[in-house]
Amino acid sequence: MATNDTRPIVTNTQLTTDDLNLVSTPIGDQQDELYPPTGPQPPGTKPEAVEKMAEEDQERQGVGIEGEEVVWEGRYAMKNFLGRLIGLALLTVLWCGWMIWMWESQQRGWRILNIVLGVAVGLLWLVLGYRILRARLGHRYSLTNRRLFVSTGVMKRRRDQLELLRINDVFTRQSWPERVLSVGTVVIVSSEKDVLPTVYLPGVNDPKRVMDLVWHYARRERDRRTTRIQQV
Repeated sequence: MATNDTRPIVTNTQLTTDDLNLVSTPIGDQQDELYPPTGPQPPGTKPEAVEKMAEEDQERQGVGIEGEEVVWEGRYAMKNFLGRLIGLALLTVLWCGWMIWMWESQQRGWRILNIVLGVAVGLLWLVLGYRILRARLGHRYSLTNRRLFVSTGVMKRRRDQLELLRINDVFTRQSWPERVLSVGTVVIVSSEKDVLPTVYLPGVNDPKRVMDLVWHYARRERDRRTTRIQQV
């Protein structure tokens, strides 16, 4: 005969100490026990590793444009036109004297000649002014500690860049009048034979100083890159 037993069935389950700790520990405390107060520390984030990564980040500064700074800027110097300005100014003075002296003459032919000469002198001034304006606005140079920029043109501007690592040689070209005025052309020979084999910086003021700057920073950038490769 079956009997209705309403007592709960209790199995012989033995609780361990770990189970008791899990039951009695709140969720927030579990999180604190799983990770130290400073957070998780997987391999690679130890204090010495963090310091090493910080040093590597410091060395990597400037891989792109970061850490790049302009060390020199220039354009076509006005001293290149000093001789032409003086010559044209003397020609203008001579024309003015000639016109005043000959204007007293009653001959009409001399007056017409003076007018023609005056128009010619005025055209020379216009041409010289155009050349000065075009040279000053159409030639801009910028040297950073990693690249050299050359901008040419007024209406249609072209901007070339050359990494200092690509520079093989730097020298200057000066005529005798340019040596007197301390102006000239800096010629830069690069290893980019197909793209930009030679870069010219015409009309530079104090070309020897510019040549030394370009060569100094080119050697500095090459030595820095060599040191980094050796460390790796």
